[in-house]
Amino acid sequence: MQKMKIPISIEPAKAALKRMTINGIIVNGELSRLAEVADVLDEYLDVAIECGIDPQELVFVRGNASANLELRCQRCGNGIKMNVSTEFLYTPVRRGRAAEESDEQIPDAYEEIELNEFGEINLVQLVEDELMLALPIVAMHEPEDCSITEDDMTFGELAPEAMDEEKSNPFDILKNLKK
Repeated sequence: MQKMKIPISIEPAKAALKRMTINGIIVNGELSRLAEVADVLDEYLDVAIECGIDPQELVFVRGNASANLELRCQRCGNGIKMNVSTEFLYTPVRRGRAAEESDEQIPDAYEEIELNEFGEINLVQLVEDELMLALPIVAMHEPEDCSITEDDMTFGELAPEAMDEEKSNPFDILKNLKK
């Protein structure tokens, strides 16, 4: 089966009325912000998106995406290959809608996404945002897989020779001005 690129943007209200389901790909070249923090290993990312209307008559956009990425280990600096997956559930809101209104009517299960001036949402940007939020805060190998061992790490107090160095006070210059 041929993989189709997902549309860049959709009108959620129209898509929900049609109960649109999108199964497709995003070419990794379209994910510039994700490429700044990780190397995308696959040529494309798999994405599934479903639009509909819930029992409260709220339009929703539900989906999932996954990517094989290579991140930098913060301990040793070598690459870590990992699969990052995310699931999301949004309901679109118009620009400038008061937060008080939206909190009263929108269930906690939904995240709000703001429509652009044409009543659309950018799907590629939405998926990229979700994948970036799914990245680990600090990427590290498991201790047994890391090239830096526990013996190479230091914790606690500084070595005595590091503490012996007399540090100059940046305010010493001001003492000379006072005279």
